[in-house]
Amino acid sequence: MDLKELSLTDAIKAVATGHARTGANTGTNAGTSGAAPLPEPSLTQALKAVASRKRNPPTTRAGRKGIVIYVDQEVAASIRRLAEDMNTTVQALGTTAFDLLLEKFGEPRAG
Repeated sequence: MDLKELSLTDAIKAVATGHARTGANTGTNAGTSGAAPLPEPSLTQALKAVASRKRNPPTTRAGRKGIVIYVDQEVAASIRRLAEDMNTTVQALGTTAFDLLLEKFGEPRAG
């Protein structure tokens, strides 16, 4: 069964257990296979299982902290265009922008 066809609760449980449930193991068609349905974890158990997994972010993020800012769509498009015109990334432009901001206000740049 495709995760798109599952309810949000079932999709979270499927992610937590590593497989999507089908009618055969949710109990809806349990009588047809002759086997007892698999026990289904609660939503709380599923969320805890997902939350307890070790994250493996890319090594380029090691020791870094993400910052999210919200700008108008036009500003975001301009930044992407500028990055493309300068043959660089939005990440590199952002780093440069923060460096200039810290310099302007006399803040030392750590690292």
